Amino acid sequence: MTELITGLLQESISGIALGCIYALIALGFTLIYKATEVVNFAQGELMMVGAYVNFFFVTTFISSAGEPTLWTFIVALAGSIIFALAFGWLLDLIINRPMKDEPIFSIIMATISLSIILRALVAIIAGPMSLLPISPFGEGVFSFGGIVISILDTFIIGSAVILVILFYYFFNKTRWGVAMQATSEDPIAAQLMGIPVNRVNSLVWIFSALVATISGILLAPKLSLLDTTMGFLGLKAFPAAVLGGFGSIAGAIVGGVIMGVIETISIGTLSFHYVWIKEINDIIVWIVLIAVLMIKPDGLFGVEKVKKV
Repeated sequence: MTELITGLLQESISGIALGCIYALIALGFTLIYKATEVVNFAQGELMMVGAYVNFFFVTTFISSAGEPTLWTFIVALAGSIIFALAFGWLLDLIINRPMKDEPIFSIIMATISLSIILRALVAIIAGPMSLLPISPFGEGVFSFGGIVISILDTFIIGSAVILVILFYYFFNKTRWGVAMQATSEDPIAAQLMGIPVNRVNSLVWIFSALVATISGILLAPKLSLLDTTMGFLGLKAFPAAVLGGFGSIAGAIVGGVIMGVIETISIGTLSFHYVWIKEINDIIVWIVLIAVLMIKPDGLFGVEKVKKV
């Protein structure tokens, strides 16, 4: 029994780290949906591209310096962030603006097409072989009370907490953050009040690409593998956004953590002690999602929209 509890605690911490990454990906879904009411199904591929770009920077700087140092990863992170800002602006320019007044279904199909194109381009440029990302923390761990926690997981959780605090401050305390909230509530009223809606929407896509890139940078060393199928993990963050309440930033965070913990525990200790759980590992998050939506159709933090006739 003690072994079971220890295993559950250790895997819960690892699950929280994975859930934090899912939460950041789900946050990207939520940001675009709140501003444009469009689901960006290329969010997972944006994460994959960000991970590949960071890997390119890291390996390039290592080949120049001769060995990995802390500054190697810091400079690579800075380069990846600059790329994400430019890439998000480009996506707004080629997808969001030209299709602004088109049916939502057409825009969704454009994001699906974008996801397929990005996977193909990455496979052409980087090659079909999987890559081994380099972690700045190596295999470092620390333990207490029989629970072993990797330094990488601790860093992921800490980074996610810091990012959430920064996003909260931006959305609630800055001019552009308040403008984004106003635009998401009522774009027409926001425009009448003098808010530059087009710039706000552009900023939303930039933030979405930035969050996706950071998610990819954090996720790659945790997976210990980097390939084009990494983009499909974005689909696991989608139910996290729905579970928390699509359009709710707090819901995206909570939903991501819940999904990460459930997935890690089911794959680990529970499947070892209960063999039948191993058979539903791939669908257990969807089972939980359906069960929650049956009770709360708008998600944990979702608000029911009332249509006036």
